[in-house]
Amino acid sequence: MFARLKAIPYLPLLIGLTLLRLLAAARAGLVPDETYYWLWAQHLSFGYYDHPPMVAWWIAAFAFASKAALCVRLPFILGFLALCWLVYDTAKALFDQTIARRALLWLNACLLLSVGTVVATPDPPSVLMWAGGLWALARLVTSGDGRWWLVFGLFAGLGVEAKYTNLVLGLGVLVWLIMDRDARRWLISPWLWLGGVIAVVTMAPNLIWNAQHGWITVAKQFGRIEASHLSARYLLEFLLTQPLLLNPFIAAFAGLAILRWFKVKTAATTLLIALPLPLILYLLVHVFHDRIQGNWPAPVFPGLVLLAASAGDAWGWARKAAAPFGIGVSVLALGFLALGDLAPPLGAVGQTQGWDGLSQRIEAVRKTTGADWIASTDYDLQGELAYHLGPQDVTATAERARYAWDGRDPAGKALIVVAAGHAPKLDHCFSNLQDLGAVTRGPTSSRKAPSHKTDVRLYTGLPRAPGCDTD
Repeated sequence: MFARLKAIPYLPLLIGLTLLRLLAAARAGLVPDETYYWLWAQHLSFGYYDHPPMVAWWIAAFAFASKAALCVRLPFILGFLALCWLVYDTAKALFDQTIARRALLWLNACLLLSVGTVVATPDPPSVLMWAGGLWALARLVTSGDGRWWLVFGLFAGLGVEAKYTNLVLGLGVLVWLIMDRDARRWLISPWLWLGGVIAVVTMAPNLIWNAQHGWITVAKQFGRIEASHLSARYLLEFLLTQPLLLNPFIAAFAGLAILRWFKVKTAATTLLIALPLPLILYLLVHVFHDRIQGNWPAPVFPGLVLLAASAGDAWGWARKAAAPFGIGVSVLALGFLALGDLAPPLGAVGQTQGWDGLSQRIEAVRKTTGADWIASTDYDLQGELAYHLGPQDVTATAERARYAWDGRDPAGKALIVVAAGHAPKLDHCFSNLQDLGAVTRGPTSSRKAPSHKTDVRLYTGLPRAPGCDTD
């Protein structure tokens, strides 16, 4: 056993980074998205308003006994270890041991994946399933065994249960079959079509759920582009941030690999270039309509790391700098998260802090005013208050479609919580409104001044009618 462990490349580094991720996961408070997904995990289903269900399944598998931040995030950190193995084994299949070692190292130097795996969102499952599909195709290319299509179909279907972005993986396969003449023979193979059947069956639970709920998730995710709105304002941001999130050195080597492909085409590089093309093209269209969130291209990042590693024999100085740069920045970011409430509330770190204190202050006001229940008016507050106070004590009064499992309409006096800068239609749903002033998100200790400027405003009121929506 110990001999096998010693054979794992960069084992001390992997252990050290994993321990740091675990520490950051345990110390940093959950951000609103995470508490929102934790709330999903309390009501397991085959679908939800925003995304397919896999993120809730992962959380429920480890947080059934404790809602501690580490339990919520643990499956996502373990998932990154599985991703490391998939990338390493894919590189060995497509290239050689040297490139496989480099790909493993550079995966941990990929900033978005190395740090982002600490956060419990749909992205880590989506990335893992996409990488699993790539792994199966690599085995298919090198072995010629059509049964690998069945494995690909399983990963492709599970990927759709993680995030609809993974639907594009099928289009990537189609592009690959067009670009690679030798691969086209699979179009007449029953294995490819059986793999397609497995993919459809695997993704069917969420599709059936959506059909039963008016295609609510499909409409939300595929209704993002407004055809009448065109702008180039987000293009430069996209072109600058994505190489940074990937790692600028890795991005440069991926570009070099593409340039080499135009001169010498191999089956391995054709596969790695073809699979991400549809998603990249879609994002290049979307960016002229709206901002691209940094995490959206994440599923193609492992493949880009593999592509970059294949060209890592060039530019010795850049090859030597890629890992120290990416891992160094990752360690700093993870270390900053591991400080917890001791860290200055800078950027995204501020979103991890102060929610428990805010929740306790709101609960104290509820008791003081004699309110019977707490009404939230946006999903950030609903997730955080439900996580810290208990789902039974907080009821959403906005975007009720997000909470299909909750049919409650509490009676009696409500303490209404409104985020700063938000203006819900309170008088539409509540009468006898009274403004109680602002409460600050910050430390609970009175000896320490609040470290956040984010306030919520509190009101009391009586509900006018069941099912009213303040949005």
